[in-house]
Amino acid sequence: MRGDVLPLDPKDTQVDGVQQALLSAAAAEKSGEALGEMLRTLARLPYRTGDQVLKADRMIRHALERSSEVGAAAGARRAAASAVEIMARLHRKLAPVPDETLGALRAIATARDSTVKMTDLALRTAAMQALTASGGADAETLRLTLEDAFSADIRRLAVLALSSGSSPITLEDRLGYLRKRFMDREEEVRLEALRGYVRHYAKTEGCGPVMEMLTDPGEHVVLYALDALGDCPDDENVVNRLIAEARTPPETGNWRRASHALVSLAKRSPSHLEIPLVTHARHGVWQVRMYAARAAAAANEIATLELLASDPHDNVREAALGALRRLKGDAAAPPVLAALDRTDYQLLRTAAREMAGMRVTPELSLALVAALTRVTAERKDTSRDTRLAILERLEEFGSDRYVEQLLPLLRDFDSKIAAAAARTLNAWTGQTYAIDPQPLLPQELPSASELSILVEKVALFKMESGIEFAIRLDPVRAPLMSTRFLRLANRNYYDGLTFHRVVSNFIIQGGSPGANEYVGDGPYVKDEISARSHARGTVGLSTRGRDTGDAQLFINLVDNPRLDFEYTVFGTVRPEHIERLERIHEGDRIINVTFMAVDGRMR
Repeated sequence: MRGDVLPLDPKDTQVDGVQQALLSAAAAEKSGEALGEMLRTLARLPYRTGDQVLKADRMIRHALERSSEVGAAAGARRAAASAVEIMARLHRKLAPVPDETLGALRAIATARDSTVKMTDLALRTAAMQALTASGGADAETLRLTLEDAFSADIRRLAVLALSSGSSPITLEDRLGYLRKRFMDREEEVRLEALRGYVRHYAKTEGCGPVMEMLTDPGEHVVLYALDALGDCPDDENVVNRLIAEARTPPETGNWRRASHALVSLAKRSPSHLEIPLVTHARHGVWQVRMYAARAAAAANEIATLELLASDPHDNVREAALGALRRLKGDAAAPPVLAALDRTDYQLLRTAAREMAGMRVTPELSLALVAALTRVTAERKDTSRDTRLAILERLEEFGSDRYVEQLLPLLRDFDSKIAAAAARTLNAWTGQTYAIDPQPLLPQELPSASELSILVEKVALFKMESGIEFAIRLDPVRAPLMSTRFLRLANRNYYDGLTFHRVVSNFIIQGGSPGANEYVGDGPYVKDEISARSHARGTVGLSTRGRDTGDAQLFINLVDNPRLDFEYTVFGTVRPEHIERLERIHEGDRIINVTFMAVDGRMR
């Protein structure tokens, strides 16, 4: 066989077959919606060669260019642009998006295509997303979209493209465009411009522009600027401003600005940290103390970390524990032992992971076994990550004296835990162990009356900040999670919980009783992945792997196509309420969730 001829790979043959079937079906399809989903599916195939990618591109480009025709092809145009974004994101290394396709996208994004109106925002945004993902926005496209008068989202995407390494615009012009967008009328655009400046230019051009953004009317912009100042080059003005900003927050009201400033001050000038760190570490709001732990970790302040490692709130303890282990080594055993006696799954997982390489002692080994036994007895799916971390550490810390305690896990309700227990036992004894998992009963299926309520009503969130917004659930494409949400809301499960994760221009996430990633409602709910895109305002189910939904939800603040086909979309915020989401900040508490008629009035 010649050296440059590779053997035929069965996977290539399989993909070729599926691709050809989709290409044939798409060529004959009359429904615009069906054609669009065929194109998006075509883009997601697991291609292995550039030829496969280019063959798919030709069909997708054909749909983009047939827009002037009446019928199905015109209706599929947005999906075709979305398909190019998928292709660029997944397959760009195999074959870059061809110039012809980029040209069609540029014409759509800027409305230079005679069939596209400036007000065709969904289509133009999809085209701009594809150009951003592919690095295909040329100088003229950027110039026009940065000034787009119809869509803040298109301007935001243009800023993303502008600040990428592949931007065709000169450094001087890029800086000028970014500074101009600092004054954009929409917060999301100003924030993206500031991010672009910080990522690419602050170290060489200075932090003066970042300091200027501390007067911005948008809190998300200000918090990002404060975070960025922690990594700025030496500047006495920056330090003085951070000292002024890191004052003690009030016991009620906005604590976020001072806490973000404290962490940046710890990075920039630990010598000025002592007084504000003391007051933050003893604050009545646990989130303030959590940020104090992060500041103490940045400044290597062991005394404060030791104080916060015994905090009443487990999220504060968790924030301190890793730094204590780093700074004190094996001498951090006491706070680790104390953490293993707590109930929070995230803290237990962190404690087990931080024990890696620590000196093995009987006390630590017994604490691991006790924590594993205690958490297992709770019989919650959501304990998986915590128990896996403990079992991994027990391979290192345990011995065959604990075999009897682990044998019941071979019949655990979670097959992954049963398999991990078998591995741990094998490591201890050298024997092979068979597993026989005993799954928990599945969630009760939705009833007709529940589905009827979900069709007729919306879920109304009332927040402690005064914000209200309504979510229309989707019992057709996500009946399991929609019903799960209804049942939990009717049990007042969400009342008093927070949005603990806020990532501007991305998502807000909440619904955790522990206000963290690892504490949620006990039984997992199966994924219900559909073709619904993670558009702005859609509501998704937070997971940590397939079929691990624990009733935590996230809401997309912008279009997030990279989340498509990965997470369940089970609802949509009412369009007129989406802008209210921008005013939700970390720690904002849900007063209650109630249900009202779809056409009900609300303020």
